[in-house]
Amino acid sequence: MSAPADETAGDLPVRDVGLNLAGIGGLQESSAVQNVKARQAVSRISREELEDRFLRLHDENILLKQHAHKQEDKIKR
Repeated sequence: MSAPADETAGDLPVRDVGLNLAGIGGLQESSAVQNVKARQAVSRISREELEDRFLRLHDENILLKQHAHKQEDKIKR
């Protein structure tokens, strides 16, 4: 049996709802709800823990940027 040319051919069909004003409002509402939940989760964590997490993520971000820059330099050569 041959594999389909498109790997998504076996996926289930989905309904295209298009863009309408109700859809945009629904997206904004769910985003607002997610924002509230995220704020509640952050408020449960101590300030020290938040600072530690921020600094770790900041350091990791700097290291990733440096690594990406080195890779770009290698590609240029």
